[in-house]
This record gives sequence, C-alpha cells and structure tokens, in this order.
Amino acid sequence: MQDLAATPLFRLPRPARVVKALLLASAVAMAGVVVPGTAPRAQQEADMVLRIAAVVNDDVISVYDIEARTEILIASAGLPDTAETRTRIRDQVLRALIDETLKLQEGERLGQSVTDEDMASAIAQIEQQNGIPPGGFEDFIQVTGVDRGSALRQIRAEVSWVKAVQILFRDRVDISEEQVDLVMERLEAARGKPEHLVSEIFLPVDNPADDGRVLENAQRLLAQLRNGASFAPLARQFSHSPSAANGGRLGWVRQGELDKTLEDALLAMEPNTISNPIRTVSGYHILALADRRRTAEPQPERARLTVSQLALPSRGPKAMSQATRDEIKTVVANTVKTCADLNRLAKEMNVPNSGPVGTVPVQRLEGPMRDVLMNLDENQVSEPLQTPGGELILMVCDRQVPGGMPTRDEIRERLTNERIEALANRRLRTLRQQALIDVRI
Repeated sequence: MQDLAATPLFRLPRPARVVKALLLASAVAMAGVVVPGTAPRAQQEADMVLRIAAVVNDDVISVYDIEARTEILIASAGLPDTAETRTRIRDQVLRALIDETLKLQEGERLGQSVTDEDMASAIAQIEQQNGIPPGGFEDFIQVTGVDRGSALRQIRAEVSWVKAVQILFRDRVDISEEQVDLVMERLEAARGKPEHLVSEIFLPVDNPADDGRVLENAQRLLAQLRNGASFAPLARQFSHSPSAANGGRLGWVRQGELDKTLEDALLAMEPNTISNPIRTVSGYHILALADRRRTAEPQPERARLTVSQLALPSRGPKAMSQATRDEIKTVVANTVKTCADLNRLAKEMNVPNSGPVGTVPVQRLEGPMRDVLMNLDENQVSEPLQTPGGELILMVCDRQVPGGMPTRDEIRERLTNERIEALANRRLRTLRQQALIDVRI
C-alpha cells in the first residue's frame, strides 16, 4: 500500500489549500516553455482550488472538490460526460461532500483516526466487490482517470464514520430474544409467499421543509438510472441506507422485512424494473427489483463462496506479456482440476496476487466478478475475466447455500445494524442542523 502520509488528501486545512493553489498558479507563471494545453489546465485547477463552494464549520469544500467527485461519479456510474449532466448532479455531489466533511469532523472529535491499515482493509473490500485484482486499486484509478485524492477522501470519510458510529452507539443497542422471536414468527408466516431480490437508494427527509428538495434529487437520480446509469455507484454515492456500502443491495427480502409501503410497491413491480420515488415516514426510496421467487427455495444469492484465483497482470511492475499470459492459461486448462491444483500452480509460478482468496459472501460481489462466480460449479475453472489490471482466473472451492430461513444470529445482527443505522442517521441529521454551513455557489 502507498504511504498515505505522502498522499495529498482533499480535506486540507484552508492554508494548505491556498498553498496548493498558489503552487499551481506559480508553476504556470514561471514556466518559460510549456506543452500546449498544460498551462491552461494547471491554471484552471488552481482557480478551482481557490474558489470556495462551501464552508462547513471551519473546513472548506472547493469547486475543485466538486469537479473531482463529479469525475468519479461519471466514470463509475456510466453517466454521459456532458455539461447538462454535470449541472444536474452538482447539488447532489455538494450535499454528499458536506456530509463527508461532517463525518470526518465527528470522527476527529471522537479521536477516531483512520490508520493505514484501516484504509488498506477498505480498499481491499472495494477491490473484491468490483472484480479488481488484489492490490490493483492504484491501476484502476489510473485507467479510469479519476482523481486519486478525491477517491481516497471518500473512503477515509466512510471509514471514519463507521468507527465513530461504533463508538457512539454499539453499546446502546441490545436486541432481546423476544424481538428475534417476533421476526422469526413473521418470517415463518411468510413461507411460500413472494420474496424479492432488491436494491435501494434511500434519501432521508430530515425536515418537512426539505421534502420538495429531496424529492427533486430523487427524481434526478431516477432520470439518470433510466438513461442508463449504473445503480450501484449511484447508491454508494448518494444513498443513506446501510446497503449503500454494497451498492444498494438488500439481497433477498421476505414479506414483513420492509415497510409495508415498500412491500406494496415491490409486489406491483415486474423484475428488472426500477420504481418511482416512494415516500415513507423517513424519506424517499428508489427500488430496483432484480428477481422474485417463493421463500422455501434455496438462496444462492446468500451463499458464501470459498474462492481461489490466479492473477495475470498486464500492467504494473510485475506485468506479463501476452505470450506469457497465454502460456499460463494453457497450463491451467490442461492441468488444473481442483483449487489445490490452482493454488499449487500459483505458488510454483510465483504469480502475484494469486492463491486462496478466502470465503466471500455473494452479496458483497458485484458486476462481472459476481456473474462469473455465481455460474461456476465447485472446482470449475473460469474463463479469464478481464479487469483494469489484466486478467483473472477464478475457481469456487466450496459453496455454502443457506436454506429458506435465516438463523437467529443473522436476524439479531440485522436488527442490530438497522438500529445502529437509524441512530447514525439521526446523529448525522443533528450534525447538519448544528453545523455552520455556508454554500457559496
């Protein structure tokens, strides 16, 4: 992992922001001969850093911050990179940056520093969810062209907030056996009834006066989704649900698990459709229904997969030539019959980022990685999966598929997480209300 102490983070104290801007401006002014287009670009970035978009208590959000985060959103969600798109999502991006700043400030207030190990763990989870080879995050940033500092700031804010929430609320939540019994009884009564494979984006309405603004934001997100934007990146960026970390995925939802308004909406939807914004007591929801089934069936979407992999990097210090990668793929096809074979080959060939991955919940997987692993039998070698850093050969060593009913521990964990998330959202709402927020654009 890179040295984060040497990384220019976007949440800089105000003097540091000014120094950065002056350095950019000075570089333009002092250059006697420049490559065409370099000076205007550097001057433009300097101007954006100096322009203040908002002040949150004592921290500044610059116009450059908004532009950098917009680049990430456009790249990850597949939005058209047009002036209209940038104007449409600017307010949403600014609100997300304000919330991130409040989360970072709360973490600092509670003395919750984000360590290099915290960041490495969070980045590893992002790599796993997006089919990026272990250690390939930096290559992914370079390939997509997004701003590294902005991406790291977003990760740092979420890690800081998770740690702050645990400090504030973990000991305040106690789920009783009676509460678990009630859920078990409700789920038992729902046997044989439809359950839904759902993702969501949730936008809270903290104040009734904000209802119109939140609905307008929900309608903008819906328009982007119906114009082809990917659901998961938008959910990660804008949703205030616990599922945001998993791209909005709720997994298979049974009758009785959601607000009745949402359940009624799901029953009226067809698979592979997205709902209009749905108002509940707490805010607006956008639901994506992927599939529907009866409850008594096995649940492969909740399976836990033990996985091994063979990474074939095409870039970076250990990049392989196409000929070498083709030779390894031939060896795999001819000799690998089990995960033990794949792990042995990875060790013998000293292939980086290869071997046992561990046990991975299917619900944490997304995109091509999820599709490949879901369709593999145990000890079946996958076709090479193209990634930003090269190719990846996968194998499922073991698949644990739960039955129709969750365990008591799973129910208790879910109830605990729901309660903590409700308290966390309430705390964030209080932070917004108490903060001095000066929006200047």
